[in-house]
Amino acid sequence: MKLFKVITLLTGCLLLALSDSFGQQVPQYSQYIFNPVFINPAYAGYKQQLYLQSYYRKQWTGVTGSPETFAVAGDTYLEESQLGVGGQFLTDKLGAQRTVAAYGNLAYHLRLSDTKFLSFGVGAGVVNSQLDGSMLNPDIADDPSIPASRERMTYPDLKIGLFFYDEKYYIGLASDQMLSSVVDFDRGDVMVTPTPHVYLTGGYHFDLNYNFSLVPSIMYMDDFKAPARMDVNAALILNDMFWLGGGYRFGIDMPGRDIEPGLKKSTAVLGMVQVQLREGLRFGYAYDHTISGFSVGAFTTHDISIAYLFPPKRVRLVSPRFF
Repeated sequence: MKLFKVITLLTGCLLLALSDSFGQQVPQYSQYIFNPVFINPAYAGYKQQLYLQSYYRKQWTGVTGSPETFAVAGDTYLEESQLGVGGQFLTDKLGAQRTVAAYGNLAYHLRLSDTKFLSFGVGAGVVNSQLDGSMLNPDIADDPSIPASRERMTYPDLKIGLFFYDEKYYIGLASDQMLSSVVDFDRGDVMVTPTPHVYLTGGYHFDLNYNFSLVPSIMYMDDFKAPARMDVNAALILNDMFWLGGGYRFGIDMPGRDIEPGLKKSTAVLGMVQVQLREGLRFGYAYDHTISGFSVGAFTTHDISIAYLFPPKRVRLVSPRFF
């Protein structure tokens, strides 16, 4: 009962802190089930081994200035203190806007039973955001709100998260850009002001028979201003070596939000594949295709992820790590 009260209190505080957010501008992750640490710092240490991963996403191929993201991360587990520690580096480009960020992650994994854990995570970092005014073509000549060259701002950032898991499933709750309400971002009318986003994720591992298993998963993302987003995925796994899956992404028109009609109906379908190339080495690929909204139905998105799980010095896992 005491643990339930702690979770309820932390969840309530996290949601209250998000009540004044304005607009989504964070990278998307179609392979979120393979790369949870990029969303939730409480994932650090989950594998209980040294885990390195990289991620590249090119969104809306063929659209000039479309989003492009590259990220790398590493984490490990300190058994004596039950801490997961790690870090990550991210670069994200969208038209004239470029963001570079680095974070350190720390997570405490509270053992609830032989197989169940609840981790509390925090990610602290520094973000550098740049706007190249020379790449913009304003309707009004000499628009004073648009910089003549590069405009830069550097600011601290904070992520927080909860991650509950056992041998078969996980549930995660996280938020990023938590310091946006206390940092001065007055850099003109065209610099993107960071605002908090909340992520709710979950997945379950079903054993179908000796060779096959099924993993459905979801991710809900919201900034409480733009349309909320829901990803619903499922993957079939063969011998724990080969994943083949698909998903559906759609926007949710929440009441009380003034949103452009095209955004309300934005949907996409995606396909995913993951291959265990050899012991510890994983390769993942996702293909997104927008089918409505934004008028970019002819354009596609590509995700690539590569990860390596270092072999343990000694076996410490009570249960396997599927996620």
